Parts: sequence; structure tokens; C-alpha cells
Amino acid sequence: MSKVAVVKWAEPGVEDGLTSEQYSAMLAAGFEAFGKPDFLAKMLRRNRPDSIEKGLFSTPDSRADVVGIKTNCLTRRNATPIALAKALARALTGSGFDENNIIIWDRTCWELAQADYKINVSFSGTRCFGTDANGVGYSEEFYGSGPVNSLVSRILTEIVSHSINLPVLKDHWLAGVSAGMKNMYGAIHNPNKYHDNNCTPFCGHINHLEPVRDRHRLTIMDAVNVQYNGGPGYKGQYLSFYGGLIISEDPVACDRIGVEVVEHLRRRNRMPPLQAAGRPAKHIDAAAELGLGESNLEKIDLRVVDVDGTGSVSEGELLG
Repeated sequence: MSKVAVVKWAEPGVEDGLTSEQYSAMLAAGFEAFGKPDFLAKMLRRNRPDSIEKGLFSTPDSRADVVGIKTNCLTRRNATPIALAKALARALTGSGFDENNIIIWDRTCWELAQADYKINVSFSGTRCFGTDANGVGYSEEFYGSGPVNSLVSRILTEIVSHSINLPVLKDHWLAGVSAGMKNMYGAIHNPNKYHDNNCTPFCGHINHLEPVRDRHRLTIMDAVNVQYNGGPGYKGQYLSFYGGLIISEDPVACDRIGVEVVEHLRRRNRMPPLQAAGRPAKHIDAAAELGLGESNLEKIDLRVVDVDGTGSVSEGELLG
């Protein structure tokens, strides 16, 4: 069975967002929910390539274990929180990874900058840049999985050995939800070619591209404030506090739980289900059919925990 951990902040007063320290407590609880407090380090070591050539922009003494953190900065007011990215980077360095071998990235430097990320392409500190940064760009080779072929960011094809997906859970006017798999549209040069039929099966095709599939290690989905309608562009009137992170090694199972959260918030706010709204999140089942993960709720091992300001962890409810 595929395992998914949902961690919810149990104290009030954080509707405007969480601090890096609060996110760190949630990440620790989420990794513990997988049964291993050092889950992050073990998960990456288990998937370490036997050998990898020194990647573009690699530090002079590094060869492998460069970790890419893929954000979602398409809209400034609903971007991957900097506090979450910092908490994850801190967890990685605490697990033994060199700070400069951690790369926070997205499609463009502009998108990162307008979400208040600081661009850094130096050999000091956690790096942060887009595919459009000087010397990066897209692969020379086209990759395919289905009828469309794409160039893939060289961040995935040449720079990183591990990819952690850090999306924001939100409604999407075509796909139903924009979650982890939809976030990888920002890794290719032609995302406009993958939107027909509610993005089905095209969302799965992107995540089945060899560099995306083979580098993927973990999805950590921000679901603290979830936009349940009108997405993916920001519409504050449809924003609802959920207070959670959804964590899984399985990208399909992670998104499947995300759909449950969005549908719950839509019901709570007297909105019709996504199916009735004409945009079912059917791309998730299609991705499962490609072998990318599990979409059947009965085959997902779900653990929900609450965390408070003291770091205490207790059993929680997904839709409570």
C-alpha cells in the first residue's frame, strides 16, 4: 500500500501562514508518521544513484546527492511559502546534505523573485534559480510519454540527483485540482500542449517523463490555506484555512488525498463537487494507470496527525 501522512497545525491564530519553525515541527511529525524519525535521509539514501556525473553548477567537491526542491510560484499570493522551503532545506542539511547542494527552483527566476525568493546561483548557501537562469535552460533531447514530446529543465536532467516536489494545493479550472503532479508542468518547455480533456491523461504523461519520474523522491504539499475554487490564479474569496501538509513518496496517492481535502472545503462552503462543476480530477486515475502510483483510497495507508506549539503530536482527522 502507498503511505500518505497528513500533518495539521492544531493551534489557532495562524491563518495568515506558518513560520519556518512551525513548518519544521510539522515536517518532523510527518516524517515520524512514516515510522522513521530519520525518514528523509533514509529515503534519499535508498534512492541514491550508483553513479552520477558532476552536474551543471555542482560544487567542485560534489558528485551526487544534489537535491532539487520544485516550488510553485505561478501566483505571488498563493506560492509555495518561503517558510516551508526554508524548513525543508534545514531538514536536509540536518540529515547531512551540503547546503549548496540544495536547489530551490521553478520555471523562471522572475516567478521565484516575485514570490520573494532570493535568487542565488553562487557556491555559497542554498541555491535558488529558475530554468531560465544563465547556463541552465532545457534539455537538448526531447522526452516523451504519450503523443506530446517535451524538452525538460536541465535542473532535472543534469543538475539534481533527487527531486522533492513542493506544490500548493489549490483548485484548477481545467484539471479540478492543481497539486503535486500538476506542479511538474513547470518543468517542461511546452505545458500548453498538455491541457486537453481536463489535463487527462497528459498530467500523468508529464510525470511519466523519464527525468521527472526517475528523480522524484517525495511530495510535500502545502495545504495550510487552500483555494477551493477559481484557481489556479489567486482569488482570496475562495481561500479556506485547512492547516495541513500532505506528504508521500507516491505522487498519485498524495494528489488523491489532496482531492479529498478540496472536495471537503467545497462542501463546507456550499460549492458543487468538481464532477458537477465540469472539471473532475480524472487525471489522477489516469496517472495511476500509467503505474505512477495508487489512486484507490482503499489502497492508501493514511495517517493523520495534529501538531501543537509545543511539538506534541496526536491523532487527527483528515476532514475534521
